[in-house]
Amino acid sequence: MLRSQPSRGLSTVQPIVRIRRRKEGSGYLSVLKCVTSVFVSFEIPAVKLNELLENFYVTVKKSDGSDFLATSLHAIRRGLDRILKNAGVGFSITSSTFSSSTKKLKEKLWVLSKAGMSGARSRNIVYFSLSDEEEMWQAGCLGDDSPITLLSTVVKYNSQYLNMRTLQEHADLMYGDIELLKDPQNQPYFARTDNVKRESRSGSTRVCHGKIYHEHSRGHKQCPYCLLYKYMYIHRPPTQMEAKSPFYLTARKEATDMGSVWYEEQRMGLRSLRGIVPNLAKKVKLDNCENFTFVSFTQVSRRLGSHSCCQ
Repeated sequence: MLRSQPSRGLSTVQPIVRIRRRKEGSGYLSVLKCVTSVFVSFEIPAVKLNELLENFYVTVKKSDGSDFLATSLHAIRRGLDRILKNAGVGFSITSSTFSSSTKKLKEKLWVLSKAGMSGARSRNIVYFSLSDEEEMWQAGCLGDDSPITLLSTVVKYNSQYLNMRTLQEHADLMYGDIELLKDPQNQPYFARTDNVKRESRSGSTRVCHGKIYHEHSRGHKQCPYCLLYKYMYIHRPPTQMEAKSPFYLTARKEATDMGSVWYEEQRMGLRSLRGIVPNLAKKVKLDNCENFTFVSFTQVSRRLGSHSCCQ
């Protein structure tokens, strides 16, 4: 092994945090590979490694700034411990020497679980009925009357038409991942193409994960295309229209002087994003509100398949 200089040992956390990823699975494997190469290549004492892991568990994120699932952090820790053991370093990161970093990890896992990012699949998901949805419209929970209602409606339609079923998919969504295109009949539509993620994979084919067309059978006030257009082009801060800007932004508080901009120049928090669907269920007085998720909307409208090639 190579011996490290003190300054190099202390700076190992930063390169770990800036790990490129493509999917959740390959993401944590990339982090694990980087962490292992850093810690095995230098003779860092257990006490110092414990300090570095304290920082690592709290700060590690994907390249787009979002958090890993709790299950992924578990996998990183197990993999690191196994590889260090095979390297013969003489200690385990699950031992009492690492109690403070273990505590930090547990705190991070608790926060992720509360935000709905445990990674474990729920078996208690319930679905909205058409009458539930109608009541939401009538009660003013959906529509474009306020920043929250518009945001809730966009989440609903993205879940239904763009096949976004998990908190992770919504949290990872970037502004450039949804594109405004035209079909062979020159009809405009929104498509989730994951364009930002695709840029890192040269030569990859554009794939649609769902499309949103104009739908005025129930009036333009409920049209998924019109409402998404308002969110993306009318009520959004101009500075947040870059391809790599987060798609979901924090809604401004209700006010009459908001002008046309309804959202802050910052990413919507995970807890707030996760709470959108349960809050809709709560407002129409449904039971077991916490069991309603993004998947709960998919039973209402499944007009398109999961994947199709864009024109």
